[in-house]
Amino acid sequence: MEDKQASSSRSVERAMSILECFLDKQEYILLEIAEKTQLSPSTVLRILTALQEHDFVVKNVKSKTYHLGSKISWLAEMIPGKSFEELRSLAYPYMLRINQKYNEDVHLFVHDGKSKLCIEAIDSRRELRQVIRVGSRHDLLRGAAGKIIIAHLQPQMRRQCLGEKDIDDALYDKIKSDGLALSDGEREEGLFGIAAPVFDSEGQILGAVSLSGPSVRFKTELLDKMKEDVRRVGADISAACRKK
Repeated sequence: MEDKQASSSRSVERAMSILECFLDKQEYILLEIAEKTQLSPSTVLRILTALQEHDFVVKNVKSKTYHLGSKISWLAEMIPGKSFEELRSLAYPYMLRINQKYNEDVHLFVHDGKSKLCIEAIDSRRELRQVIRVGSRHDLLRGAAGKIIIAHLQPQMRRQCLGEKDIDDALYDKIKSDGLALSDGEREEGLFGIAAPVFDSEGQILGAVSLSGPSVRFKTELLDKMKEDVRRVGADISAACRKK
């Protein structure tokens, strides 16, 4: 009985380690997951197959990569205090406006422990685009939205969230003052992001709204206008939150 319980516990731990891989990147091939988890490819395949059956993981047949499934985002919405429907509803019209203007990806992130959680996304209609799914979590230190969130945390909270990593408080204080953060190839080479803060009715940080896409489409004469528009979208969403 003990051996059976130990085996079941080990299987659960392995499944959790596989799911946690997606905190760092959205898609992996099987061998990448095996390398990251230090599990054999056959073990990873067996667990991925079980996760697929329950929609925790989805396989892209063409690319042979795996990404998180819809069940993850459904479960996230069930966490007490983690329902963001009202914020999503308030933010969506403004996100859609900037998406339609530039035809680039627009995302809304909130702070979630040591991660940022995507709670709304409007994708670019271009073939070359960044894919971030609602319900996915990402490293706070990588990307413009994470910078914005960190910038508005108290210094002590910054350290609690980021642990032993070096923190450039002067950089984050400047981002907070500017009300805008940029990211150039931080999450993935060739990607550019612009993010602005979103505040609640009491002026506390709720999260960040971002515009992102291939660097070649951002490093143009439009960049200053994009920055202005992202800042405006953040301010408009914040104003909507104050009026609710």
